[in-house]
Amino acid sequence: MQMRNNYYMKPLMKFIFLLGAFFIFCAPQTFAQWEEGELNVSISIPPVALIDIEPSINNSIHFSIVPSAESGASPQIRKTSSGESLWLNYSCALQNAQNTRSIVAEISGGTLPEGISLNVEASRFQGKGKGQLGQSTGKVSLSNQPKAIITGVGNCFTGDGQNNGHLLNFSIDVSDYAKISTADETSFTILYTLSDN
Repeated sequence: MQMRNNYYMKPLMKFIFLLGAFFIFCAPQTFAQWEEGELNVSISIPPVALIDIEPSINNSIHFSIVPSAESGASPQIRKTSSGESLWLNYSCALQNAQNTRSIVAEISGGTLPEGISLNVEASRFQGKGKGQLGQSTGKVSLSNQPKAIITGVGNCFTGDGQNNGHLLNFSIDVSDYAKISTADETSFTILYTLSDN
């Protein structure tokens, strides 16, 4: 009778040993499935308002009013640029995505001759930029007071360099011939600002 019990005990002991080894090896993996870990992630985006004119060098424009070859005909306005086409580039990041900015232009660092009006018109956006890009306000007559030439600028960037952003087209009109007087070359600067609305 004792031999018979030993006969069954050995396989039973082997089974218990193997079952215990199984639980020992599987226990850490089983408990690891119930563990949790946390990782804190933070993202910081500072406000951005950057603007420039491309190309940044050799970008002056020259206008001249020359008399007509025919007596009684109006003078002719000629425009020459020492640079290539001028492009307005900008980058914008707002603290509140519901807000927008505008790009304003004004004459600074000089005086426009009497009887002459200077106009600028920004084209529709072109290029590789993304986001809420601004909209042109059309042809604007510039003065020494800031005037919006682009509105509705949200979180965006135009891309850098020529053929990105808004092409600027300048023109002059003779607003009052009676006030025009002959003068040497007059120079002034146009200042652009990306401003909050």
